[in-house]
Parts: sequence; C-alpha cells; structure tokens
Amino acid sequence: MQQSEALTILNAGANVFLTGAPGAGKTYVLNEFIAGARQRGAKVAVTASTGIAATHINGQTIHSWSGVGISTVMTDNLIKRIKTRRRRQISAADILVIDEVSMMHAWLFDMVDQACRAVRHSPEPFGGIQVVLSGDFFQLPPVSRSGRNNDLIAASPEFQESRARYAEAGKDPEGFITESLVWEELDPVVCYLTEQHRQDDGQLLTVLTDIREGAVTQEDHDVLAGRIGSQPQPGQIAVHLFPVNKQADTLNDLRLSQIGEEAHEYVATQAGDPQLVDRLKKNMLAPEKLELKTGAAVMALRNDQDHQYVNGSIGTVQGFVPQTKGGWPIVAFENGNIVTMKPAAWEMMDGEAVLAAVNQVPLRCAWAITIHKSQGMTLDRAVMDLRRTFAPGMGYVALSRVEALDGLYLDGINEHAFLVSPDAVILDSQLRANSQAACSRLSDEGPDSFTKQSVGQTEDEFDQDVLF
Repeated sequence: MQQSEALTILNAGANVFLTGAPGAGKTYVLNEFIAGARQRGAKVAVTASTGIAATHINGQTIHSWSGVGISTVMTDNLIKRIKTRRRRQISAADILVIDEVSMMHAWLFDMVDQACRAVRHSPEPFGGIQVVLSGDFFQLPPVSRSGRNNDLIAASPEFQESRARYAEAGKDPEGFITESLVWEELDPVVCYLTEQHRQDDGQLLTVLTDIREGAVTQEDHDVLAGRIGSQPQPGQIAVHLFPVNKQADTLNDLRLSQIGEEAHEYVATQAGDPQLVDRLKKNMLAPEKLELKTGAAVMALRNDQDHQYVNGSIGTVQGFVPQTKGGWPIVAFENGNIVTMKPAAWEMMDGEAVLAAVNQVPLRCAWAITIHKSQGMTLDRAVMDLRRTFAPGMGYVALSRVEALDGLYLDGINEHAFLVSPDAVILDSQLRANSQAACSRLSDEGPDSFTKQSVGQTEDEFDQDVLF
C-alpha cells in the first residue's frame, strides 16, 4: 500500500494498523495524519508503548495516558481510579494513536480497551475512539516483567479469571496485540506500507526482506560476511551499536576523555509535574548533563524544521559560539550543513496540553548507542557486533538502521542475528493479504466504505463485559 492510500483510509475515520518494513514511512504517515486531524479540530492522543518511543513522537506512554500504569490486571479499584483521574483525557479523545505496538502485550492492549469503554460508558471497542496503531512485529517484541510483586498478582483471583478468558479464547496474553481479546472486534484496517525510503534497492534490502520472510539464503550470509572487518574511512564517523547501555556509555566516555581540552557542559532545564519530568528524563535520548568537546562525534536527536539535519544525523563538533551562555556547539553534519545547535524541547503531551517539558541541546555523543535506543533512527554508518544479540528482532533492528550496505560495518555475526519472532513471520502473510484487500476496497468502493460503524451491543452486555 502507498502512503497516500493509507492517509486516505485514516482520514475516513477507520481504525487502522499501520505497518511495514523500516523506512517504509510509518512515522511520516502518522505525523501527516495527526497534523491534519488536529487542523480539523479533532482531539488526538499521541502515545507509544515505551517511554523512549513516546519521546520520538512528543507523546506519552499508553500506560500513563490510559491510567493503567504498571498494573497487569484490571480490577474494580483500578477502574474507579481511572474514572476519577483519567476521565477528562479519555472522554475528550477523538483519536488514539499508539506507536511501536510490537512491544505492547496483548493483555495491556485489552486493559486500555476496558479503561476507555468504562470511562466513556460505551460498548464499542475503546469506547468508540478511532484507534490508530503503528509498528512492525519483526522488531523488538514485548518484554515480560518478573519479580515478587508480579508473582503475587498472578495469584490473585482477578488475574486468574482474566487469564482463563484468554485460555478459553485460545489467545496468548503475553503475545502481540493480535492475540488480544479485543482485536477481532476492533477489526482494524491493515495498511501495510510497501514503499521504501530508507535502504537502497540493492543487497542490504534483499537481506532484510529475506529475514522478514524467514528465508535467509547463503547469498545473504555471504553479503554480510563481506562486511566483517570493514572499517570506516579515516575521518568518517560511524555509530557503534551495542546490545546493552554499559557498553555504549563506556565507549562514549573513553572517546570523549581522549580529547585534550576542557569540556563544555549543558544541563537540561525543566518544567511541569516533577514526577512526569523525571519520567521524561529517563526516556529521552539526550543526557541530562551533556558534555562536549571540539572534535566530538555527535548525533542529532531531533528533526530540524529547516531540514538541516534529522533525528540520527551524524556530525562533528567544530567549536562553540563564544558570545552565548555556555557557548552553543557548532556542528558540521556529514550532509554538508554547519549548524549552531540550540536547545530543543522534549515534551510529554496529553492531547494538545503539555504535561512536562525538558529543554536540552538535541545532541549526544555518537561513538556508541544501544540497539534498543536506535530503533526508529536512520544512521549514515554503523559498526556492530551481532555475535552478542540476545532477543528476536535485535539483529534485524540493528541491520535496518543504515540506508545502504556501504554504511554497515560488522565486527562479527552469527545465526542469532537472523532471528525474528516466529509469530511475526506467520502474521506477515496475513497482514499483507489484508492490506491488499483494503487497497482493492478503496479502489472499488471509495474512502466512504472505511467510515467506522457503531457496534450493536446493548448497555447490559457492556456492563457485563467491561471487566475481564
């Protein structure tokens, strides 16, 4: 499906699952839809499955927006608390956007549905809100929580009852959102974007396509093996991708310490509810205290409105503007633009209201970053050791960060790097078929055929079903 077709279906008011390979333009379509909807006066709640993903879209976590928080099962007390604390936000929303849904459990998706129905006193899925989901199941999957508190929750009658309903329906509550109890009832239109705006049409794209199809060939192995031991040219910056934070922080600190000059320090400023500010700081990629020196390799963490750089652009600090407080860094980006980098705002939004904001120079040292934090970025060059990947989709996320094979440098690779979720492979063919059917429907019947219809459930049935 093309981006224009997906936008037409979204603008018709349909519930939509927007998916496709990295670089297909999911974020672009989301941003265009959100901006257009708000111009028409719609109240759009922009959320994501994780804090890091939420900072990329200036939204908030779905846990926070819905009032579910860290709970893993819906109870009467939780419903009462949500009705008290989240009534205004949930009642006002016309559209609910949830990004990076590959990392969202089925049980959480169902809990958000229950919260919306209860607050809005509506039997429709999510209380009648237009639901727009975005993500790629081939990327990092949901992470299960563990610990004594969760063991206690698992022993509760509410938890046992809810899990029994999943078992009766043949669903896995720990699986993707397609395993949720509400998925069939929501029945989102699948918009599987097939245009490619990131990788070139050469060998790397073929490798990534084969990984998605579960059909990695010897030729794919040979293509990647040819990048083992390759190194960037002298003077070129390449981001090192690591599985864990400690490895990335260690390399960044080491490289910065090797530059023999005093560091310029930038401390983030903040506004809003202190707890929300703290949460925002934990999830934003910009460090609370940023230290830079002339010659430091840096990465831009925001898109520039003047199109001088994008989120993920790599550059080198050339110097500092002397007449400004602290001296704003002057960065020479590899695209040829030289930019004086001034603070930008990371915001936690509730609809169009700003709940918390942190202002910081939108840079971080770019010698290294974790694979998890790189999800959603496009990098010019990256160095990675894929012998250390430990989760399905981690190798795929790392490989898909670069635009072309000549920007990929491998220290090593093994079979774990080709692992993706088996469920994602099974789902993919069905999602593609559903998307193709939507394209045909759009062509034959027009956009009006996607206008969301109300369900025919009675209030009594709703009252019985609101708690699982």
